[in-house]
Amino acid sequence: MPAWTPGSYRIRDYARNVQDFSAGRLKWRKEDKGRWRVMTGGAERARVTYRVYAFEMNARGAHFDEDHGYLNGAAVFMYLDGAKERPVTLDLRLPAGWRVATGLRSMGSRRFAAADYDELVDGPIEAGRFEVKTWRSRGVEHRLVLHGAVNRPLDRVTKDLAKIVETEARLGFHDLRPDYTFILHTAPGIYGGLEHRNSTSLEFSSTGFRAREDYEGFLELAAHEYFHLWNVKRIRPAVLGPFDYEREVYTTLLWAMEGITSYYDGLFLVRAGLTTPERHFRKTAKRWQAFLDKPGRRHHTLSESSFDAWIKHYQPNEHSPNATISYYEKGEFVGMALDLEIRRRTRNRRSLDDVLRRLYKLVESEGAGFPESEYRRVCEEVAGGSLAGFWRDFIDGTRELDLGRYLATAGLGFKREPKKEEGEAKPARGPWLGAAVQRSGDHLAVTTVRSGSPAERAGLCARDEILALDGSRAEVDSWEKRLEDLKPGRRARLTVLRSGRMREIEIIPDLRDATVLKIVPLSKATALQKQIYRSWLGKPWKPGKRP
Repeated sequence: MPAWTPGSYRIRDYARNVQDFSAGRLKWRKEDKGRWRVMTGGAERARVTYRVYAFEMNARGAHFDEDHGYLNGAAVFMYLDGAKERPVTLDLRLPAGWRVATGLRSMGSRRFAAADYDELVDGPIEAGRFEVKTWRSRGVEHRLVLHGAVNRPLDRVTKDLAKIVETEARLGFHDLRPDYTFILHTAPGIYGGLEHRNSTSLEFSSTGFRAREDYEGFLELAAHEYFHLWNVKRIRPAVLGPFDYEREVYTTLLWAMEGITSYYDGLFLVRAGLTTPERHFRKTAKRWQAFLDKPGRRHHTLSESSFDAWIKHYQPNEHSPNATISYYEKGEFVGMALDLEIRRRTRNRRSLDDVLRRLYKLVESEGAGFPESEYRRVCEEVAGGSLAGFWRDFIDGTRELDLGRYLATAGLGFKREPKKEEGEAKPARGPWLGAAVQRSGDHLAVTTVRSGSPAERAGLCARDEILALDGSRAEVDSWEKRLEDLKPGRRARLTVLRSGRMREIEIIPDLRDATVLKIVPLSKATALQKQIYRSWLGKPWKPGKRP
């Protein structure tokens, strides 16, 4: 039984959900946490049965109830050790009135076929009473399968998905997988996705399709997962397929597989006309500011973040913001810088688009993934020179990325403006402690303390319960207002409970940063900057306002 599922780099030990294993009259024993040995006595055939507890409603698991079923293959299907390359036939027995949607090849009468176990696992199955919308892009049928509800006409959603498909294919990838399926689950407050060879499983809030900013978040998610059709499923380091399902698979290139995909997902929305450059840059600047607020960027490299995904990205703790970075998050900005650097060096004759096209041709001709070093080699080939310094500083090192320098290549720059709270005429200024808190019963519990913050200097720790502030009880509902009344630079006294003992902590709040970053056009741009902007975004450059 697999211990993990491709696309989600965390050991999940799916065998924990297996019960009632049987090999009929044959003897068997369990060898380890996910391996069963059946003693066949020389027989050529053996029938193995088992049940799986399936009540995990996300893209990485399996879920069944009275009106719906979803299977991620790694969570359900065992394989015969040493025979994963053999063809597989799958028969489904389902309640009357249920339909099936999957990227697996249909053999009729709810029978499906896969060329091997990898293909079986890479074809999630949706079953039940769901809504379906179909369309054709470049002669290939695409489907949107919906379980749940959306607060936007589904026809409108499929039209926008069709624009994304067309825009991504226009990058130069001619191989669209036949019968591509978007499986969409909606419910309040959920978010996520998982890529597959000719489908994707998406999770999104059922109320997130009306407000424009929320809806663009869904479109970015869909664009991200669809782009994995190439970047990850085919453009990939050799370790990412065929897979070892029993143990971790290590690569330093997850930033290129996921972070660069995150860079492109918003860019595709601009190129498809589904958002404006202004809205795209507003979101990008917000994410960049959030990244700069994380001390972990000074300690954790992008290549380390990729390699450590199994133990750090998917298993964060209260110290993670101080010690780690996300290969999605920093990878997005390094991808942007790399793209603009290639455009600058080649005077806009080549870009990161060309890197992906060359890697795609490479894996097409080789029929397998590439060595890790090949990614940098192809980037340097396209850029026309060494990228040793770029790799040393921003991928294998922790040097601060000067994103503004790269944005200037396209006639853009950063601008800081006073941050105002809604309804306020003056900039939002006030005290900052550097500690995040959340409700814990009737008390406030510290969840994270940022490195270098007043909270850390004062000795506040994660999991401290805050009982009082300046001698008065700390109430959950009034905590934020109490903080606003503190004076930056003036001592305050916290009473906390730690490991059953009360402690008094003196803390001196800092002044909160009252500015917000924006990405704006420069007041003037050269002909080359304008050309780069247009080929990058597919829109004409317009000058910004003079300060």
